[in-house]
Amino acid sequence: MKTRLALLSLFLAIFLPLVVSASHSKTLQPPHPGKQSTSGWDQPFQLSSETFQKDQMIPAIMVFNGQLGSVCTGGNESPELSWTPAGRGTRSYVVALFDVSANFTHWGVYNIPADVTTLQAGAGASTTLQQVYNDAGVQGYTGPCPPPGSETGTNGIHRYVFTVYALDTQLDLIPSPDFPPGADALYRAMIGHVIDSASITGLFNCNDDSGACS
Repeated sequence: MKTRLALLSLFLAIFLPLVVSASHSKTLQPPHPGKQSTSGWDQPFQLSSETFQKDQMIPAIMVFNGQLGSVCTGGNESPELSWTPAGRGTRSYVVALFDVSANFTHWGVYNIPADVTTLQAGAGASTTLQQVYNDAGVQGYTGPCPPPGSETGTNGIHRYVFTVYALDTQLDLIPSPDFPPGADALYRAMIGHVIDSASITGLFNCNDDSGACS
């Protein structure tokens, strides 16, 4: 009996910290985009862009300029985004860009007024919008620049999902020098407040034929 207890104690001492550590190392993902609904209006909640086409390769103007997963030579400009009004109860909008292939947040804008339904191209460099620090450590937009290869999908293609969230509140993300608001703080603050969401996906890779990577 004592031998069994000793073995059990040894097992827990070795493996339990590993399980706990693994669970805490996971990056928080954004709230799952909800089904498009009418939200009391005659048209569904939809997101579109004049800069890139849905489920197509994104243009070089949106690609990062510098070294990230690869070395890229793009314009690092956030795209134009437009959405239909979400309907009654909307107090603000959040726009986020998430690379689902790499579990990486490239952009997060919050407290967009309820009467605003467009972000102009280049808004990711704005100093007046409320933007979180993305997973690259930048407050604002960081364009795609994934590592080359095929380990994340066909021909190394990454899926970049732009999502607009309609919220029933405004978010209070208090910045400080030691704890600037990042993507995890944004996603946590949105929990329980998402009325509706709409997404559009762009594709990109950094293989030899991408034209924007070296």
